[in-house]
Amino acid sequence: MRKFSLMFTAVLAACGGSSPMSSGGGGNVTPGASATMLDYRFSPETLRVAVGTLVQWSNGGTTDHTSTRDAAGVWNSNAVAPPGPPPMTCPYPPCEGTPAGTFAFKFTTAGTYPYHCAFHGQTLGMKGVVIVGP
Repeated sequence: MRKFSLMFTAVLAACGGSSPMSSGGGGNVTPGASATMLDYRFSPETLRVAVGTLVQWSNGGTTDHTSTRDAAGVWNSNAVAPPGPPPMTCPYPPCEGTPAGTFAFKFTTAGTYPYHCAFHGQTLGMKGVVIVGP
């Protein structure tokens, strides 16, 4: 699954602003920033990245989550699915299940970006922040 995640990030970085999951904009992308949606929290809750960084969220839990910017219209991942169960063709456990869903967003402007899970932010306090520096 980690290999898939790294490949996915590399493909997104290569696509730059043409990716539907990217914020757009030209320039170089700084790889390597990621957060996990797990147990009704983001881990880490605070990410510090440089301008041009592609941040990837992956769901490692058991329920759908989102990565949604507090300010409307900046980014919203919609539902990111958790890893699925092993396929029915699994002869006996343990077999690998389907990979977790992911969402990525490229930060092109310095600033502080608070975000939340649209499903669990208000009720369970599932919140995070991305701090983008020059």
